Amino acid sequence: MLRLVGLGAGMLALALVCVVSGVALGFSSSLTSTGDSAAASIVTPSPDAPSSAVAPDPVDAPEPVVANADDLGAEPARIPSSVIDPIAWDGDPTYVSTVYPSTVKGLYGVGVLIKIEFASAVPDELKALLERAAVVEATKPLGAAFWSWPDDNTMAFRPREFWPAYTSVKVDFAWKKYGLSDYNPTVKFRIGRSQTLTVSANNLVGKVKRDGLLIRKVPTSLGKPGWETASGVKTIMERYEVKRMINPGPIEPYDVMVPYALRLTPSGEFLHAAPWNEYNLGQYSTSHGCTNLSYDDGQWFYERALEGDPVITKGTGVDLDYYEGPGALWNIDWDTWTANSRWLP
Repeated sequence: MLRLVGLGAGMLALALVCVVSGVALGFSSSLTSTGDSAAASIVTPSPDAPSSAVAPDPVDAPEPVVANADDLGAEPARIPSSVIDPIAWDGDPTYVSTVYPSTVKGLYGVGVLIKIEFASAVPDELKALLERAAVVEATKPLGAAFWSWPDDNTMAFRPREFWPAYTSVKVDFAWKKYGLSDYNPTVKFRIGRSQTLTVSANNLVGKVKRDGLLIRKVPTSLGKPGWETASGVKTIMERYEVKRMINPGPIEPYDVMVPYALRLTPSGEFLHAAPWNEYNLGQYSTSHGCTNLSYDDGQWFYERALEGDPVITKGTGVDLDYYEGPGALWNIDWDTWTANSRWLP
């Protein structure tokens, strides 16, 4: 196994959301659902909207690529130093509040990352020890990969680029052994095929790539002025075959059942089918911040989505905040990410 010790072996190792004020109920499947706020992208028809949507012909998706034995081979452990000081901590242990990803041995997209939140701020000297006592193992080389601290309560690990497809990952925690934390989290997951959706506000045509190949183009509609969709990397968090989305108002109230909804941010941005808005897809940004797809494209994407699949939005003029879900941490530039590591082997 390739072992990334602590933060990585050497250099291996509502303008923003669909809504804040709304509430939502939904029927979920496959991915775990939680309580939330959400809003549908109900629109007012554009005055010059065409009578029917005009969409490019989709490209037939190839059969999923299956990794062979060579793809899954590991490389030897890389040791950053022959001298590693023993871990000693005389202070109180910190308390873990949440661990992501939460599904042990689950299958995730290449944009998943490891995120651990603590109940209170962690002092710098303990941050370094927590990193050293969390050994990340992967079945493929990751390149540069590090633990980092986006804030004093959050410790996260990611490679510089998305994870390689068809990789198994686990973390060997020794926190309880050294009295660093109240318990050792269980983090063990698999990365499946690589699938990304990239949408530009300039042309409103999303491009779906699987294992590096363009397999489908999907016309979209993003957030209208005042309700702009956030630009940046997001990852799929939850999925709902049908989700009720409500905005009680007073501005533009609505209550609608939304098909094939994929949550992108905890505050309420979704990627979803919007059959009421198909005449605007690929033409105008008219939603309340969500990324709209046609009914057929929404169903197609929903049926092929994994939690952790990246959805990348460009050109909206509004940047995604780093705390908007695990995927938002990919937007922290690499120099900042490494500068916020506390243990450099």
